[in-house]
Amino acid sequence: MHRRQFIAGLAAGCLPLKAAQARVTGSAGAGSRLTLFSPAPEGAGWSMLARALASSLRETDIEAVLVYEPHGASSGLRRFLRDYAGRGEALMVSGASLIVRALMERLSSSIDDLTPVARLTTEYLVVAVRPEQPYYSLAEFLNAMATAPAGVEFCGGNIGTMDHLLASMIAREARIGEFRYNPYLGGTGSIEATLRGSEMLVVAALSELQPHLAVGQLRALAVSSPQRLPGSGVPTLIEQGLDIELSNWRGVFAVPGLAPAEAQRLVALTDRIVAGTDWKATLFRYNWIGDYLPGAAFGTFLREETARMRTVLNQLRM
Repeated sequence: MHRRQFIAGLAAGCLPLKAAQARVTGSAGAGSRLTLFSPAPEGAGWSMLARALASSLRETDIEAVLVYEPHGASSGLRRFLRDYAGRGEALMVSGASLIVRALMERLSSSIDDLTPVARLTTEYLVVAVRPEQPYYSLAEFLNAMATAPAGVEFCGGNIGTMDHLLASMIAREARIGEFRYNPYLGGTGSIEATLRGSEMLVVAALSELQPHLAVGQLRALAVSSPQRLPGSGVPTLIEQGLDIELSNWRGVFAVPGLAPAEAQRLVALTDRIVAGTDWKATLFRYNWIGDYLPGAAFGTFLREETARMRTVLNQLRM
Protein backbone atom coordinates (compact mmCIF):
# COMPACT_ATOMS: atom_id res chain seq x y z
CA MET A 1 0.00 0.00 0.00
CA HIS A 2 1.36 3.42 -0.93
CA ARG A 3 2.39 5.73 1.86
CA ARG A 4 0.08 8.49 0.62
CA GLN A 5 -2.82 6.22 1.53
CA PHE A 6 -1.68 6.18 5.16
CA ILE A 7 -4.25 7.58 7.45
CA ALA A 8 -0.80 8.51 8.93
CA GLY A 9 -14.19 9.79 10.59
CA LEU A 10 -30.24 10.56 15.39
CA ALA A 11 -29.81 9.90 19.03
CA ALA A 12 -32.80 7.86 20.15
CA GLY A 13 -35.61 10.18 21.07
CA CYS A 14 -33.55 13.36 20.62
CA LEU A 15 -34.97 14.59 17.33
CA PRO A 16 -38.34 14.10 15.75
CA LEU A 17 -38.13 11.94 12.67
CA LYS A 18 -39.11 14.71 10.27
CA ALA A 19 -36.31 16.94 11.55
CA ALA A 20 -33.75 14.19 11.24
CA GLN A 21 -34.50 13.03 7.72
CA ALA A 22 -34.23 14.68 4.35
CA ARG A 23 -35.36 12.90 1.19
CA VAL A 24 -33.90 13.13 -2.26
CA THR A 25 -36.05 11.43 -4.88
CA GLY A 26 -34.43 9.89 -7.95
CA SER A 27 -35.56 10.83 -11.42
CA ALA A 28 -37.53 7.65 -11.90
CA GLY A 29 -39.48 8.32 -8.74
CA ALA A 30 -40.69 4.73 -8.31
CA GLY A 31 -37.43 3.04 -7.43
CA SER A 32 -36.21 1.58 -4.15
CA ARG A 33 -35.08 3.53 -1.10
CA LEU A 34 -31.63 3.75 0.45
CA THR A 35 -30.92 5.14 3.92
CA LEU A 36 -27.64 7.03 4.22
CA PHE A 37 -26.77 7.10 7.91
CA SER A 38 -24.11 9.55 9.10
CA PRO A 39 -22.83 8.94 12.66
CA ALA A 40 -22.11 12.66 12.98
CA PRO A 41 -23.92 16.00 13.26
CA GLU A 42 -25.40 17.48 10.11
CA GLY A 43 -22.52 19.89 9.49
CA ALA A 44 -19.71 17.33 9.81
CA GLY A 45 -17.57 15.92 6.98
CA TRP A 46 -19.28 12.51 6.98
CA SER A 47 -22.65 14.22 6.68
CA MET A 48 -21.31 16.33 3.80
CA LEU A 49 -20.39 13.13 2.01
CA ALA A 50 -23.82 11.62 2.75
CA ARG A 51 -25.51 14.63 1.15
CA ALA A 52 -23.19 14.39 -1.86
CA LEU A 53 -24.12 10.73 -2.30
CA ALA A 54 -27.81 11.59 -2.03
CA SER A 55 -27.34 14.18 -4.75
CA SER A 56 -25.56 11.67 -6.99
CA LEU A 57 -28.41 9.21 -6.55
CA ARG A 58 -30.57 11.58 -8.57
CA GLU A 59 -28.98 9.92 -11.58
CA THR A 60 -30.50 6.59 -10.48
CA ASP A 61 -34.03 5.45 -9.64
CA ILE A 62 -33.26 5.29 -5.92
CA GLU A 63 -34.68 7.56 -3.24
CA ALA A 64 -32.12 8.57 -0.59
CA VAL A 65 -33.10 9.16 3.04
CA LEU A 66 -30.52 11.05 5.12
CA VAL A 67 -30.24 10.31 8.84
CA TYR A 68 -27.79 12.11 11.15
CA GLU A 69 -26.49 11.25 14.63
CA PRO A 70 -25.92 14.48 16.59
CA HIS A 71 -23.96 12.75 19.37
CA GLY A 72 -21.15 11.56 17.12
CA ALA A 73 -19.28 8.44 16.09
CA SER A 74 -19.48 6.14 19.11
CA SER A 75 -23.21 6.46 19.69
CA GLY A 76 -23.77 6.54 15.94
CA LEU A 77 -22.02 3.22 15.43
CA ARG A 78 -24.07 1.61 18.18
CA ARG A 79 -27.27 3.03 16.73
CA PHE A 80 -26.52 1.81 13.22
CA LEU A 81 -25.74 -1.71 14.44
CA ARG A 82 -28.92 -1.76 16.52
CA ASP A 83 -31.49 0.01 14.35
CA TYR A 84 -30.46 -1.26 10.93
CA ALA A 85 -29.59 -4.87 11.77
CA GLY A 86 -30.44 -7.19 8.90
CA ARG A 87 -31.38 -4.35 6.58
CA GLY A 88 -29.71 -4.32 3.19
CA GLU A 89 -31.07 -0.91 2.18
CA ALA A 90 -28.93 1.11 4.60
CA LEU A 91 -25.37 2.44 4.34
CA MET A 92 -23.35 4.10 7.07
CA VAL A 93 -21.13 6.92 5.82
CA SER A 94 -17.95 7.02 7.87
CA GLY A 95 -14.19 6.97 7.64
CA ALA A 96 -10.76 6.95 9.23
CA SER A 97 -11.76 8.64 12.47
CA LEU A 98 -14.09 5.79 13.37
CA ILE A 99 -11.13 3.39 13.51
CA VAL A 100 -9.19 5.77 15.75
CA ARG A 101 -12.18 6.39 18.00
CA ALA A 102 -12.96 2.70 18.39
CA LEU A 103 -9.34 1.90 19.29
CA MET A 104 -9.01 4.79 21.74
CA GLU A 105 -12.28 4.02 23.51
CA ARG A 106 -11.84 0.24 23.25
CA LEU A 107 -15.36 -0.04 21.90
CA SER A 108 -16.92 -3.49 21.93
CA SER A 109 -18.11 -2.78 18.39
CA SER A 110 -15.93 -1.32 15.68
CA ILE A 111 -15.58 -0.85 11.96
CA ASP A 112 -14.53 -4.53 11.80
CA ASP A 113 -18.12 -5.51 12.58
CA LEU A 114 -19.47 -3.80 9.46
CA THR A 115 -19.68 -5.01 5.87
CA PRO A 116 -17.20 -2.93 3.81
CA VAL A 117 -18.83 -1.56 0.66
CA ALA A 118 -16.47 1.09 -0.73
CA ARG A 119 -13.87 3.71 0.06
CA LEU A 120 -14.90 6.82 -1.86
CA THR A 121 -12.64 9.77 -1.13
CA THR A 122 -9.38 10.85 0.40
CA GLU A 123 -8.44 14.36 1.42
CA TYR A 124 -5.75 16.07 3.43
CA LEU A 125 -5.80 18.20 6.55
CA VAL A 126 -4.76 21.82 6.87
CA VAL A 127 -3.44 23.79 9.85
CA ALA A 128 -4.73 27.38 9.72
CA VAL A 129 -4.93 30.61 11.74
CA ARG A 130 -6.83 33.86 11.51
CA PRO A 131 -4.97 36.47 9.42
CA GLU A 132 -4.25 38.72 12.41
CA GLN A 133 -2.31 35.96 14.17
CA PRO A 134 1.48 36.58 14.10
CA TYR A 135 2.27 33.19 12.55
CA TYR A 136 3.20 32.90 8.89
CA SER A 137 4.82 29.48 9.02
CA LEU A 138 4.43 26.36 11.08
CA ALA A 139 7.92 26.90 12.50
CA GLU A 140 6.84 30.22 14.02
CA PHE A 141 3.85 28.62 15.63
CA LEU A 142 5.89 25.69 16.99
CA ASN A 143 8.53 28.06 18.39
CA ALA A 144 5.81 29.91 20.28
CA MET A 145 4.41 26.59 21.42
CA ALA A 146 7.78 25.44 22.75
CA THR A 147 8.38 28.75 24.53
CA ALA A 148 4.98 29.11 26.18
CA PRO A 149 2.91 25.95 25.58
CA ALA A 150 0.13 27.06 27.92
CA GLY A 151 -0.64 30.04 25.71
CA VAL A 152 -0.78 28.21 22.38
CA GLU A 153 -3.69 25.95 21.51
CA PHE A 154 -4.94 23.72 18.73
CA CYS A 155 -8.60 23.14 18.06
CA GLY A 156 -10.40 20.74 15.76
CA GLY A 157 -12.90 17.92 15.71
CA ASN A 158 -13.71 15.74 18.67
CA ILE A 159 -11.16 13.57 20.48
CA GLY A 160 -10.26 10.64 18.24
CA THR A 161 -10.82 12.45 14.95
CA MET A 162 -8.10 12.88 12.37
CA ASP A 163 -7.85 16.55 13.39
CA HIS A 164 -6.93 15.46 16.92
CA LEU A 165 -4.56 12.79 15.63
CA LEU A 166 -2.70 15.26 13.40
CA ALA A 167 -2.32 17.80 16.23
CA SER A 168 -0.88 15.03 18.41
CA MET A 169 1.53 13.94 15.69
CA ILE A 170 2.73 17.51 15.16
CA ALA A 171 3.41 17.95 18.88
CA ARG A 172 5.27 14.65 19.02
CA GLU A 173 7.42 15.35 15.95
CA ALA A 174 8.23 18.82 17.28
CA ARG A 175 9.18 17.29 20.64
CA ILE A 176 6.64 19.33 22.54
CA GLY A 177 5.76 17.34 25.62
CA GLU A 178 2.42 18.90 26.43
CA PHE A 179 -0.01 20.77 24.23
CA ARG A 180 -3.56 21.99 24.49
CA TYR A 181 -6.25 20.75 22.13
CA ASN A 182 -9.83 21.98 22.28
CA PRO A 183 -12.27 19.49 20.72
CA TYR A 184 -15.52 20.32 18.94
CA LEU A 185 -18.19 17.82 17.95
CA GLY A 186 -18.58 17.83 14.18
CA GLY A 187 -16.37 19.41 11.56
CA THR A 188 -17.53 23.02 11.57
CA GLY A 189 -17.66 24.08 15.23
CA SER A 190 -13.91 24.50 15.53
CA ILE A 191 -13.76 26.52 12.32
CA GLU A 192 -16.54 28.82 13.47
CA ALA A 193 -14.80 29.31 16.83
CA THR A 194 -11.55 30.24 15.07
CA LEU A 195 -13.32 32.66 12.73
CA ARG A 196 -14.89 34.54 15.63
CA GLY A 197 -11.56 34.71 17.46
CA SER A 198 -12.27 32.24 20.26
CA GLU A 199 -9.55 29.85 19.08
CA MET A 200 -5.99 30.38 17.90
CA LEU A 201 -5.25 27.59 15.43
CA VAL A 202 -7.57 25.11 13.74
CA VAL A 203 -6.90 21.71 12.19
CA ALA A 204 -9.52 20.61 9.67
CA ALA A 205 -10.06 19.01 6.29
CA LEU A 206 -9.17 21.11 3.27
CA SER A 207 -12.72 20.94 1.91
CA GLU A 208 -14.07 22.41 5.15
CA LEU A 209 -11.49 25.22 5.28
CA GLN A 210 -11.27 26.06 1.59
CA PRO A 211 -14.14 28.62 1.48
CA HIS A 212 -12.51 30.60 4.30
CA LEU A 213 -8.99 30.31 2.90
CA ALA A 214 -10.17 31.53 -0.49
CA VAL A 215 -11.50 34.84 0.87
CA GLY A 216 -8.70 35.46 3.37
CA GLN A 217 -10.66 34.72 6.55
CA LEU A 218 -8.03 32.14 7.48
CA ARG A 219 -4.35 31.65 6.58
CA ALA A 220 -3.01 28.14 6.01
CA LEU A 221 0.31 27.25 7.64
CA ALA A 222 0.68 23.64 6.49
CA VAL A 223 -1.04 20.76 4.71
CA SER A 224 -0.64 17.07 5.57
CA SER A 225 -0.16 15.90 1.96
CA PRO A 226 3.08 14.30 0.67
CA GLN A 227 3.63 17.24 -1.71
CA ARG A 228 1.96 20.58 -2.34
CA LEU A 229 -1.50 20.16 -3.78
CA PRO A 230 -2.24 21.36 -7.32
CA GLY A 231 -3.26 25.00 -7.39
CA SER A 232 -2.21 25.53 -3.77
CA GLY A 233 0.88 27.24 -2.43
CA VAL A 234 0.45 25.83 1.08
CA PRO A 235 3.68 24.13 2.21
CA THR A 236 3.55 20.58 3.47
CA LEU A 237 4.47 19.46 6.95
CA ILE A 238 7.27 17.41 5.40
CA GLU A 239 8.95 20.36 3.72
CA GLN A 240 8.75 22.25 7.02
CA GLY A 241 10.77 19.57 8.79
CA LEU A 242 8.07 17.31 10.24
CA ASP A 243 7.96 13.78 8.87
CA ILE A 244 4.16 13.64 8.82
CA GLU A 245 1.80 12.65 6.04
CA LEU A 246 -1.82 12.08 6.98
CA SER A 247 -4.79 11.48 4.73
CA ASN A 248 -8.41 11.28 5.76
CA TRP A 249 -10.44 8.72 3.82
CA ARG A 250 -14.20 8.30 3.84
CA GLY A 251 -16.44 5.52 2.62
CA VAL A 252 -19.64 3.54 3.10
CA PHE A 253 -20.46 0.42 5.09
CA ALA A 254 -23.40 -1.94 5.38
CA VAL A 255 -24.63 -3.85 8.41
CA PRO A 256 -22.87 -7.01 9.63
CA GLY A 257 -23.74 -10.41 8.19
CA LEU A 258 -25.18 -9.13 4.94
CA ALA A 259 -25.77 -11.82 2.32
CA PRO A 260 -23.09 -11.77 -0.40
CA ALA A 261 -25.66 -10.95 -3.08
CA GLU A 262 -26.93 -7.97 -1.08
CA ALA A 263 -23.39 -6.72 -0.45
CA GLN A 264 -22.58 -7.02 -4.15
CA ARG A 265 -25.73 -5.08 -5.02
CA LEU A 266 -24.51 -2.20 -2.86
CA VAL A 267 -21.04 -2.35 -4.40
CA ALA A 268 -22.65 -2.22 -7.86
CA LEU A 269 -24.56 0.87 -6.75
CA THR A 270 -21.36 2.65 -5.66
CA ASP A 271 -19.77 1.61 -8.97
CA ARG A 272 -22.62 3.40 -10.70
CA ILE A 273 -22.40 6.48 -8.49
CA VAL A 274 -18.67 7.10 -8.98
CA ALA A 275 -19.04 6.72 -12.75
CA GLY A 276 -21.70 9.44 -12.87
CA THR A 277 -21.22 13.04 -13.89
CA ASP A 278 -22.73 14.39 -10.68
CA TRP A 279 -20.14 12.56 -8.56
CA LYS A 280 -17.26 13.83 -10.67
CA ALA A 281 -18.55 17.38 -10.30
CA THR A 282 -18.84 16.83 -6.53
CA LEU A 283 -15.18 15.79 -6.26
CA PHE A 284 -14.17 18.99 -8.02
CA ARG A 285 -16.51 21.16 -5.94
CA TYR A 286 -15.17 19.97 -2.58
CA ASN A 287 -11.52 19.39 -3.55
CA TRP A 288 -11.93 15.73 -2.70
CA ILE A 289 -9.61 13.13 -4.20
CA GLY A 290 -11.55 10.29 -5.76
CA ASP A 291 -9.98 7.20 -4.21
CA TYR A 292 -12.44 4.46 -5.04
CA LEU A 293 -11.83 1.02 -3.57
CA PRO A 294 -14.83 -1.34 -3.54
CA GLY A 295 -15.77 -4.57 -1.79
CA ALA A 296 -13.15 -7.09 -0.70
CA ALA A 297 -10.22 -4.79 -1.54
CA PHE A 298 -11.71 -2.19 0.80
CA GLY A 299 -11.98 -4.84 3.52
CA THR A 300 -8.26 -5.64 3.14
CA PHE A 301 -7.43 -1.93 3.33
CA LEU A 302 -9.47 -1.60 6.54
CA ARG A 303 -7.59 -4.44 8.25
CA GLU A 304 -4.25 -2.90 7.31
CA GLU A 305 -5.31 0.57 8.43
CA THR A 306 -6.64 -0.69 11.75
CA ALA A 307 -3.29 -2.35 12.50
CA ARG A 308 -1.44 0.79 11.40
CA MET A 309 -3.57 3.08 13.52
CA ARG A 310 -3.08 0.85 16.54
CA THR A 311 0.69 1.29 16.11
CA VAL A 312 0.40 5.08 15.71
CA LEU A 313 -1.79 5.41 18.81
CA ASN A 314 0.67 3.33 20.81
CA GLN A 315 3.50 5.62 19.68
CA LEU A 316 1.47 8.66 20.73
CA ARG A 317 0.45 6.95 23.99
CA MET A 318 -3.18 7.64 23.24
